[in-house]
Amino acid sequence: MKRIIFFCFLLLNSIAKAQYTSEINANRPSFSMGAYSVSKSIFQVEAGFGFQKNEFSKEQNASKTLVDFQFRYGAFFEQLEFVADFKYDDTKEKIFNTNQNYNGFQQVTLGAKYMIYDSYRNYVEKINVYSWKANQRYKWRRLVPAVALYVGADFKGNDHYFPENIPGTTLKGMIITQQHINNQLTFVTNLIIENATNDDFRSYGYIATLSYGFSKNWSAFAEIQGYFRKYEGVKQSFDDNFILRGGFTYLVNKNLQLDLSGGTTLTNATHKTNVMIGASWRTNKKYRKSDTENEI
Repeated sequence: MKRIIFFCFLLLNSIAKAQYTSEINANRPSFSMGAYSVSKSIFQVEAGFGFQKNEFSKEQNASKTLVDFQFRYGAFFEQLEFVADFKYDDTKEKIFNTNQNYNGFQQVTLGAKYMIYDSYRNYVEKINVYSWKANQRYKWRRLVPAVALYVGADFKGNDHYFPENIPGTTLKGMIITQQHINNQLTFVTNLIIENATNDDFRSYGYIATLSYGFSKNWSAFAEIQGYFRKYEGVKQSFDDNFILRGGFTYLVNKNLQLDLSGGTTLTNATHKTNVMIGASWRTNKKYRKSDTENEI
């Protein structure tokens, strides 16, 4: 009888692989983007509020109030989603005895993501009805990542980017991978190209995020982000080339998630630290899948 019940459980679990997830699939609070879309006809908003301290030297520092929004909508295909990112900050900067304030949208990014490969798509796991032990072995297919491509356009605010002669509108691209190493552990990587069409200001970067679920409701993440920028004619080094972040999330219900996170730069010149709180919410209308689609 045990084997029969176990067989039924594994069979149901093996066919439940697709884009739609029974619980919200949020990018927050990390800065990386996951490979899976929110799914067709699903609208999702992710928002954060926080503070950042920049310490350039004893004579110069800045404090920032940060607000960011991300809107995600799945359309046309299960694998496709459209993404709109808005980053706003209010900065108070002190240089010697001079104070200056400025605020506005630091950056607006509009783009689309499409998942091109998922090793579990249309895959049915073979069950050994004679051996419970064989079915308990680690599934090496978990190490094969889902892969997505992202293309977007960055629109930069006039007072919020360096150097001054960088184009205000540039193209951005990403290769995204996501692995569910086991039921608790997930690893996401983003390989990024920014200012893609401009030879003078093209840059490359990466984000690597490791997430661990402690329980049904609580999870934590650790993340490192780096950039490789060699802008032509710009001698000043960038102090945010390497960033370390971490934080926690709490799943309130299947459509709402709360988060808390913090980060710091790893360079010696300018020390930047920040802390943020946020929330992610998706439309809760019942998802209707077709006969050929399955739910994760």
